[in-house]
Amino acid sequence: MFPLLSVKIGVIIMKIVLLIAVMTTNIVVVVVWLLPKNRSSVSIILSLIAIYDTTTIFCGTVYSTTSYIAGNLSDESGCYIKVITAALAFIFHSSSILTTTYLACQRCVICLFPFSGPRVCGSKTTVIFSVLSFVLITSMQIPEMLVRKVEGVMQLSDDNTSSMYCKKNYIINKDIMYEISNIIWLIRLFTLHLIPALLIIFCMIACVVTVNRRKMVSGRSSDQRSKKRTTAMLVLIMLIFVLGEFPTTLGIFLDSFVPTATNWFSTEDGIQFGNIILVVSFLLNIWVYIGMSKQFRNSLKELVCRSSKEPQTLSTHRCTSSSQQSTL
Repeated sequence: MFPLLSVKIGVIIMKIVLLIAVMTTNIVVVVVWLLPKNRSSVSIILSLIAIYDTTTIFCGTVYSTTSYIAGNLSDESGCYIKVITAALAFIFHSSSILTTTYLACQRCVICLFPFSGPRVCGSKTTVIFSVLSFVLITSMQIPEMLVRKVEGVMQLSDDNTSSMYCKKNYIINKDIMYEISNIIWLIRLFTLHLIPALLIIFCMIACVVTVNRRKMVSGRSSDQRSKKRTTAMLVLIMLIFVLGEFPTTLGIFLDSFVPTATNWFSTEDGIQFGNIILVVSFLLNIWVYIGMSKQFRNSLKELVCRSSKEPQTLSTHRCTSSSQQSTL
């Protein structure tokens, strides 16, 4: 069972503010990267990551808001919403992790094999990986969704106040479900946290070393300078990702291998801290793009200038029409 009322109002307000900020910045990111002139396998991956991150925080905010409202009203229908939003948040966050890992591996291959790498890691490979990873993550979550009924149960909390807890009645046998949950927990630890973190760190180091050693970027070639900037930008994006995931990864690692030790990251405050650090890492991406990608800056300027010129053009057209009518 898990408590229905488990989030403070201050945390919900903070999550809503962060949701608005993430949605605003990531919509800009997706629009700019998916412009026809910017579209490539890298820009598609960056756009996917932005979409996954936005959907993750949206589901998390709905989860927390539902918990607070339904918990105060003692409405067990909130339990169903929590189950669904928790599953969706897991799916999209995990997809973001695997997509970022693929981006790191893709850039590493391109750095190590500058001639054959771009052909191997093209748009077709990106689409195949995105579909397969999404199917894999969804299949990991299916056992948790095989629920016959979700009901609200009133129990005394630690502070001796009565609160509603959500109880899931699984279709699968209780003992079997317990074993499946433990197996999925270990799979999640390695495939979604430890292995991606190690792979990304390795790829970051490999890209930096390769670019410097081979002098992939020469002052004589603008194309090579562009490759260096792109590699540096992606390395910084990967670093932000690793730092944003660190509190959650550390908490899961301690729960798995040192279960008897006190783990602050598994407490309610620790979980909220990890979530906030994660969301802050989402917000930093757009500033990296603006600071390190001339292509992104120029496209963003064009969009802003175009949107600011359209009202002026419309107003000029109206004035011209009025003067023509007066003349007539």
